[in-house]
Amino acid sequence: MGERSQGGGLLKRRAERLGRSVQNALEMARLGRLIPQQRTPYTVEREERVHSLRRYAAQPGKPKVEHPLLLIPALMINSEIYDIEAASSAVAHLTSEGIDVWLCDFGVPEDQQGGLARTQDDHVRAINECIDLIREVTGKDVHLAGYSQGGMFAYQVAAWRRSEGIKSLITFGALVDIYAALPGIDPETLGRSLQFIRRGTLGGLGMLDAMPGGIASFLFKVVSIDKRAAQFMQFVGDLHDRQAIEHGEGKRRFLSGDGFVAWPGPALKTFAEEFVLGNRLMQGGFVIDGRACSLSDIHCPLLYFVGERDEIARPRTVRAIKQAAPNISEMYEILVPAGHIGIVVSRKAFEVTWPSVVEWLRWRDGSGPKPSRLVGQDRKVGVDAAIDDVKDGLELIRDASSGFASTLTRSLGRLTRSGLNLSESLRWQVARLAKLERLTPDARVSFGLALEEQAMRNPDGGWFIYDGRGQSYAEANRRVDHVVRGLIACEVRPGQHVGVLMNNRPSYLSLVTALSRLGAVAVLLSPESQRASLGRALELAPVDLLVADPDNVGLARESYAGKLLMLGAPKSPRPQTSNVIDMEMIDTERMAFPHWYRANPGRAEDLAMIMFTAGRFDEPRAARISNRRWAVAAYGAAAAASLSAKDTVYACTPLHHASGMLVAAGGALVGGARLAMTSRFSPERFWPEVRRYGVTVVFYAGEMLRELVDAPSYRGEQQNPIRLFAGSGMRADIWRRLTERFGAVGVLEFYASTEGTGVLANVAADKVGSLGRPLPGSNDMLLAAYDFDNKRMVRDGLGLCVEAGPEEPGVLLTRVDASHAQTTFDGYADNEETASRLRRDVRELGDTWFVTGDLMRRDVDGDFWFLDRLTDVVRTSDGPVFTRPIEDALYDLSEVRFAVVHASNQEDGEQRPEASIVLRSGRELEADVLTRLVSARLAPNARPAVVRVVEDIALTDGY
Repeated sequence: MGERSQGGGLLKRRAERLGRSVQNALEMARLGRLIPQQRTPYTVEREERVHSLRRYAAQPGKPKVEHPLLLIPALMINSEIYDIEAASSAVAHLTSEGIDVWLCDFGVPEDQQGGLARTQDDHVRAINECIDLIREVTGKDVHLAGYSQGGMFAYQVAAWRRSEGIKSLITFGALVDIYAALPGIDPETLGRSLQFIRRGTLGGLGMLDAMPGGIASFLFKVVSIDKRAAQFMQFVGDLHDRQAIEHGEGKRRFLSGDGFVAWPGPALKTFAEEFVLGNRLMQGGFVIDGRACSLSDIHCPLLYFVGERDEIARPRTVRAIKQAAPNISEMYEILVPAGHIGIVVSRKAFEVTWPSVVEWLRWRDGSGPKPSRLVGQDRKVGVDAAIDDVKDGLELIRDASSGFASTLTRSLGRLTRSGLNLSESLRWQVARLAKLERLTPDARVSFGLALEEQAMRNPDGGWFIYDGRGQSYAEANRRVDHVVRGLIACEVRPGQHVGVLMNNRPSYLSLVTALSRLGAVAVLLSPESQRASLGRALELAPVDLLVADPDNVGLARESYAGKLLMLGAPKSPRPQTSNVIDMEMIDTERMAFPHWYRANPGRAEDLAMIMFTAGRFDEPRAARISNRRWAVAAYGAAAAASLSAKDTVYACTPLHHASGMLVAAGGALVGGARLAMTSRFSPERFWPEVRRYGVTVVFYAGEMLRELVDAPSYRGEQQNPIRLFAGSGMRADIWRRLTERFGAVGVLEFYASTEGTGVLANVAADKVGSLGRPLPGSNDMLLAAYDFDNKRMVRDGLGLCVEAGPEEPGVLLTRVDASHAQTTFDGYADNEETASRLRRDVRELGDTWFVTGDLMRRDVDGDFWFLDRLTDVVRTSDGPVFTRPIEDALYDLSEVRFAVVHASNQEDGEQRPEASIVLRSGRELEADVLTRLVSARLAPNARPAVVRVVEDIALTDGY
């Protein structure tokens, strides 16, 4: 009887438990919840189109924190993440500690008029306005705190404001380095993978009004499916216990879907392009309201929280802030044993996260001790840095697993890289080089046409950044059309030669592109040329009219008596000038194009622009650049440097120089990359602009980078976004110092004569100082043997040029296109032929080649090495001596900053090399050190007769 009684009691209890479970389940199904929704009271201080600003007043009882706290939610998560329920309310906890809490509420976009049309910039501006209002109301700077994407917003706003008005930053699980989210794939490979699918992805996102909250909720559940399953089982097990399920109801409903809202389509597309595909929080160069920003612009103290089990914002993706923001001197981390949402709403959040936030706020206000859980102080060095490295290493090991899985990951990584290299080559490089091969004389190609094509293909993509401001392809294209209308109004017509006298600025690009679109010829003049005055340049290349910017209009009036136009906004008050047409005052909005106008008429054989160029000791001359020559430089640079939309190119050479207009600007345009222009190159400007613009490729010229490697160390210079330095004229000593000092950066040395259409490129970068080999798709090149005694090229019995053998010096020739074949060039001449840069009957009878005037040698592997300009060769009685190897030897002396070698005539009538050197500041050079060097490195006839120590050596426009 006792056993049956006990069994009956058990069945009864189970039945009662089941009944309570059913009752609770039915009530939840009928009412949607068991208890009324509870929220911490607040007032709405301001309500705008994109956001409303809430204020939760500090509760009495605890000492009040002096500075207010502004909370920022993520876009796809409801603002109630900070106030889910009484037991899981961060707001309630903070206000009870005497903190003045504010919250930027983005609301529910799908329920608000125009909510789904919000852009990324709309949200950043909203947070910025909140900061301004809070400061106005309280008179205090603001602690800015953001969870997940809200933390990313906090970083962006702080960068945009340059930390002004921000007391400190606090972020919870905020991604910085998106590429670090996937284990086993290096960032470069991942970047290529994302770019490979970029066009289709962004096109699809562009057609979406929004990402619905349901999708965001589903994706979150998939990522944390094990946790959601465990929580569901616990909920079912507790269904009979009303008190237990009431206690967690708010959090459960929030995570089940109530907490997720739509992500507006325009904001989602920008996020995907800028911060996923572009990884610009890590790299820099994200644009807000037309202004380029970088996390290196942040200076205020930072506390960031890392979820130990966070599968969305993995620890190393969050910790990347240490590399991305080198100018934050006080940066601290707190590790929370929780997942992504658990950082802010779990039990651990109220044991670790929010108490630490309170401690942080009091410590920053000077009213409390330093929080005990902080890791890091100022910039970590020594043991702290090593500990971080160990942590990241352990995380990588955990993610990549071990044994077979690890081996498989590495193998797949190698396979992925190989496949991506092949696909990238097939998609981009081969296509670009093939385009060059298809350029017949009548093919339409020009700067203006290239911009129009990019504007049609990617209108919202960034084209250039200057002085912190950015412009899209579509905006730049519209500006060019307005300039064309202005030129037409000023009676500029196709075929006319128009002088351009400007410093580096957006108007320079707009004008040259507009002249190309109109079919006129741009004559690029230097405002500060040390080699030829403006008057001399205009004698070499007469113009029909001259366009100057406001900074150079005075110089233009002094040197030119013809028709003068002015274009561009001045940095100072606009100059008042007579007899100058101010193009900015022309109302082009209402102007229509005339019936005769045809946009972008330029063909490959047509003359596009004229530049001025010369060797170190040559007289300047006018170099004629055809559209084909422009295309060879542009597509060649884009192919050799593998430029794509994820790149930002830094143009630090003048645009009137070939490396600026043809290589940097042209390569960036046809490569779909952004162009970051600077008004002038200097080490002081270089690193801040590289960080702010997210520069990945730097185009250099000549000795430019010597100043950079000689400059004092810059904080964070080894953790920089640059992947490649590309250009021509880099000495071997700079190359070595560059790669040793600035981390994992590559160097691409290439060569392209200004008028010839041949291109050499050291793509493999395995021989420091080499120019590499001919780039496929460029014109044929020949290293012709040269008779130095008779000053002419060596010809065979048929009258054709003899090719120089391996390691023999020769003059570089390039086969010319049809437009150059009928053109006569002034300049180089030898005793064999007339004063012309053209040679005929070079490889076969009747062909035409262009003489570059550059002497080179080709090694046994086929790589070219620069020796000298033909006009600079020192002609000794023991044979020719080339100046470049002598200068390279002198640069091996650590005391030498600059070195120039030239010929000097001796009393006996012979020539000997002579050197002038500039010593590094505070250094002296001992004579015996110099003697030992030249004796060991140089042949007797190559040893300088005199070495002069001088104060300075002037550089040309091409450095």
